[in-house]
Amino acid sequence: MPKTLNSLMKHLRNNGIAIRGSAQKRKLKNIGYYHGYKGYRFAGKAANRLPLTDFAQVTALYDFDMHLKALFYPRVMAIETALKNYTLEAVVGDARSSSFEDIWRQSLTSYRSHSGKKYRTAWGKRQRLRQEIDSIIYSHKERDVIGHFRDIDKDTPIWAVFEVMTLGNFGSFYDCLDDRVKTAIVHDLGMPDNLDSKALLKDAIFALKDLRNAIAHNGVVLDVRFKSGNISSRLSQLLKQETGVGKIDFTDITDYIILLVYLLQRMGYTKTECRQLITSYEAALERLRAELPINIYSKIILTTARGKLTALHQFVRNA
Repeated sequence: MPKTLNSLMKHLRNNGIAIRGSAQKRKLKNIGYYHGYKGYRFAGKAANRLPLTDFAQVTALYDFDMHLKALFYPRVMAIETALKNYTLEAVVGDARSSSFEDIWRQSLTSYRSHSGKKYRTAWGKRQRLRQEIDSIIYSHKERDVIGHFRDIDKDTPIWAVFEVMTLGNFGSFYDCLDDRVKTAIVHDLGMPDNLDSKALLKDAIFALKDLRNAIAHNGVVLDVRFKSGNISSRLSQLLKQETGVGKIDFTDITDYIILLVYLLQRMGYTKTECRQLITSYEAALERLRAELPINIYSKIILTTARGKLTALHQFVRNA
């Protein structure tokens, strides 16, 4: 039987969480039971329970998480838009056409650089990409950006496909591009030649995809539980070489700040814009630290965070 709000408050008290008064009752009602307790009673995985003793601690975690999503969302969207535009320029130049069909034949050909098992794997990725793109075009057929070209019986241009493509779709698209196209993109971004920047950009796209999806669906982000798999250590190597920040392993939300700042800097965002992201995050950390006992705070934010942010400030100053 569904619990009433009073019953939920009693349930919280039975689980060692002090909750009292009309203000906390209203807060629980506003944020909901999942976000009000279920989503924040552990860090990362259910087995890693937080030693919460007061509903004020739960709301501090909730407020911090919501602040992170508000802080990250416009930056992630800006990076997604820019990456698509860098890619659009490269593929149109490579195929000498904006038609998706021409780009499919000319530029989405990474499988040709492989042989044997790798060839079959890359060929399979390309075929799955085609299915994904055909599906998203069909599912958006009534939108003007797609329907217009259907109605005049013309090939859908690549820019229209990108308008309805998710970041995950885009990551698959990038993965299937011929190396010469990927090289043009990473050179345009100014990524380093002494690392495999073509592969590293793919890693960055898929790391951002998980973060973006969590934000878009109001998932919990503060403890990086949104990660769908391990992030390659080579991406950590890139960030260490480029920013001077060490010990990056994406087990802490701070590492995503480093990735965002690096990509924004590569895309020509100003030092002021990059500093604003870092300082806003630092201010959120300070508020959270003031509202939580250290045995809870340290399970969410690692002790390395402060040093990483200091090094990240130095990177922005020297960029």
